[in-house]
Amino acid sequence: MHKNNFDFLRFFFAFIVVLSHIVDLSLHPDIAYLKKYFDSHVSVTGFFIISGYLIAGSFIVSKTVKSYFVKRANRLLPAYIFVVLFSAIFFVFISSFSFTQYYLNAAWFKYLASNLSFLNFLQPCLPGVFLGNYLCTINGALWTIKVEVSFYLVLPFIIYWIQKTSKKHLVLIAVYLFGLLYEYGLTQMAISIPAKAAIFDVLKHQLPGFLTYFISGIAMYYYQDQFHKYKNYVSPLALIVFIVEYSLNLEILRPIAMAILILYVAYGFTFLNNWGKYGDFSYGIYIYHFPIIQTAVSLGLFTIYSPYMVGLGIISLVLVCSFLSWNLLEKRFLQRKIMFK
Repeated sequence: MHKNNFDFLRFFFAFIVVLSHIVDLSLHPDIAYLKKYFDSHVSVTGFFIISGYLIAGSFIVSKTVKSYFVKRANRLLPAYIFVVLFSAIFFVFISSFSFTQYYLNAAWFKYLASNLSFLNFLQPCLPGVFLGNYLCTINGALWTIKVEVSFYLVLPFIIYWIQKTSKKHLVLIAVYLFGLLYEYGLTQMAISIPAKAAIFDVLKHQLPGFLTYFISGIAMYYYQDQFHKYKNYVSPLALIVFIVEYSLNLEILRPIAMAILILYVAYGFTFLNNWGKYGDFSYGIYIYHFPIIQTAVSLGLFTIYSPYMVGLGIISLVLVCSFLSWNLLEKRFLQRKIMFK
């Protein structure tokens, strides 16, 4: 099963997140109606499912735990570190603070420390930057990278647990239920204690938050043979479950349903198999788009020009940045994994 459409799916999910954030951050009334068509939550959870599926396979074929972590670091860290450093260094030019006030501000150092350590929520803003925007957040997309890194860290333990038992389905179910109880427990606590709702929301976005999606991807990896055998029967049921739970804003069986649907698309529609032959631009699209949108909003471009034209310009710039990032940065580090085969 080497031919698949995961490159297309990641690109599609990243693109949906970009469109959703353009609508959310611009606050432009002329494009507000588009919000209902672009759900970033579905895209992000789709990423976690794909990650669970692919990373489980990556770990299992890795000769050592060290080689597994090196491969993950080579894929994730170079572009991540670059976007954090670039923002911290060059956003002084759009800050309302002077150079001295900007670089000597405690918030600047805290931004670097918290974001480079994946604790983005501790300091999402830079001194004097985007103060007139809906959010002062520099890169609101980076919180998912923290969750992704957490998944990378716990995956070896999950795989070890699975391989130690002949009843791997019990391990998968246990992890799934644990993630489900965590998220719904915090949801109920937020309802019961409204004053603390913001804190509970932050906690929901930390591990084991979204674990139901990641473990669903892992489950699909272990049961992919059964999936391919019965996909024409389970996929329609999964679509029904997804539609029903999405309309009711539930996420009880939705992660499992999404995992089945993602695999159905990933191994169907063969005309999409070569989508990534020129490179994997999805990661770059995801981590560069937010500050670009924020900059456009800060410069007042959405009030001066048509929001559709500004949106098109943002998308074009994001694609250029992701193309350059892949070819000049990401691909070079990924080639290093050959040393660990």
